[in-house]
Parts: sequence; structure tokens; C-alpha cells
Amino acid sequence: MERKTAETRTIDPPAPAGRAAARRWSRRLAAAVGLLVLCALPVAAAGAAQPGAAGSPAGPPLYVSDYGNNRVVTLPANGGDQSTVPLDGLVRPTGLAWDAAGRLYVSDTGNNRVVVLPPDGGEQSVVPAGDLSRPLGLAVDPAGNLFIADSFNDRIVRVAADGSGPAVVPTTGLLHPWGLAVAPDGGLYVSDFVNDRVVKVAADGSGQTTVATAGLSQPTGLALNAAGDLYVADSGNNRVVKVPAGGGPQTTVPTTGLSSPLGLALDGAGRLYVADGFNNRVVRVRETGGEQVTLPSTGLNTPTGLAFPPPAARPPHGPARTS
Repeated sequence: MERKTAETRTIDPPAPAGRAAARRWSRRLAAAVGLLVLCALPVAAAGAAQPGAAGSPAGPPLYVSDYGNNRVVTLPANGGDQSTVPLDGLVRPTGLAWDAAGRLYVSDTGNNRVVVLPPDGGEQSVVPAGDLSRPLGLAVDPAGNLFIADSFNDRIVRVAADGSGPAVVPTTGLLHPWGLAVAPDGGLYVSDFVNDRVVKVAADGSGQTTVATAGLSQPTGLALNAAGDLYVADSGNNRVVKVPAGGGPQTTVPTTGLSSPLGLALDGAGRLYVADGFNNRVVRVRETGGEQVTLPSTGLNTPTGLAFPPPAARPPHGPARTS
């Protein structure tokens, strides 16, 4: 079967409508080229933990979408063997998300679909989400509703937990949405990649607001901690920023040597994990910065999405394959 790749897209600009329109389509083309660059990167193994860093924490394994290798892998918290999640036919996977029942959702970006793996080790299936085009970020709310950043359609799709089917979330002006995160109040944060911003969409569909940030460039992954602080992978600036829940200025999380950070995850114990895409590694730092560690891994190629299983759902997902 011929494989589709996440970077392929033909863009036909509309008729000129002034300089603003020209800039808009130039930025959109840049986003498509950015995905092309992801596939052009060489494979390189990630490094080992840095001397003097914090010890390996106890807890569940971290799931990583290994974009360039068409797979999802797990990296054990205690530094054990990496394994490959038994998923078939993935092409350029990106976003990952779990629901409370232990189902793992994966954006199979190159195949324009989202697949779900049940917790009992059963067969994967395709989520009925309509006509997706390069889905990226995923999020699941407490009710089990799935949200999909349908990036090349410039929209967010909601797949209801009750089986009533997909629906488009009302938004305004999104261009290549990427990361998603569900807020404590039920609102949805969206990283609006081409527009260099993060927006919050109200849970009741009453509108969206732009999150107060400064200087973002091509934001990608999002993560929220228990206090409601929002972390943003500011990929164009090779950094991660923190937007405090109670307002106030953003801060940059102290990290070293990031190159196009893509996915983010929090372990609930004060540690932040970053998919350091162009360095082909995953790093861990304190939420407050410091004690940076590169997680031991083998052969990652543009890690993109990160996710921990929820505390009540730590399934084996069938026989893992050591990689």
C-alpha cells in the first residue's frame, strides 16, 4: 500500500486580497514546509541521562509517538527497556491521548485518521471522525469526548463519547491548529500554529479568547498542571513557556539545547517532559526548571506526541515489542 506522509500538501492560494492575505498564505505555506522538514531529518539515537540529574522517578511509562519511524513507543520511568506499542499501519503518528477507561488514541497523521487501542489488548480500530486532513493534537475531556486538531482543515473536531458522531467545534480564524488541552472549567486550549498564538474555546461554544502570551512562534504541544498553569511548546523559539493560571506574565522554563520542541506531558509529580523533535530525544525537567535529563531511548526520529496513562488505567495493551 502506498504510504501517505504528513508533510504532503498542495496549497492553492486564493486570489490576492491585499498584503494581509498574502502574509496569511505565506505563513500557511511555511507551516506545510515545516512538516516537510520533519520527514527530512536523519535518524539519531537519543542520549543518556545527564550526570548529576535527578534520579529516575517511579511511575507509569511515557508513551511517545515516534513520527519518523511510524510507531508509538513506551519509555519506562525507571529507565528499563523501550518497547513498541502493538499498532498496525501507522504513518507519521503525532498526537496521543488517553481516556479514563484506558483507551489510547493516536493521530495517524499520514493516513488522515485517528486510531484507538482498547485497554484489554484487543484490535485497534478507527475513530469515526469524518473527513480529517492531517490530524495532529488530541485531548479527551472527563466525560470521554475526544477532541481532534484537524490541522489542514483549520478546525477542531469533537467526537462525542455517547456515539452521536463527530461535530465541528465553533472557532474563529484558526490556521493549522496543533496542540490541545482541556481546562478544568471544560474549556479547550488550542495552539494556533500559523497565527503564533494559543486560544481558549469556551466549553459551551459561546466563543473563544486569545491567551495572553508574548512572542510565540509556531506553538505546538500544550500541557496543563493540576493548578491550571499552561505549558506551551514554543517550537519556533526552541523553548517551553509557562502561562500561570492566575494571570501574570509568562515565563520561560529553564532548559538547555532544545530544537523544535513539539509534544509536552506532565507526570503529576512536578516533572515536565518535552519531545525535543529535531534532537530526536525526550527530556525531563522540573516544572520550575532545572535537573534536565535526557530519557534513555533507542532510535527515535522526531518524537512528536507524549502522554502518560491516567492513574486508574495502566494497561499492557497486549504483548509489547522490544525495540
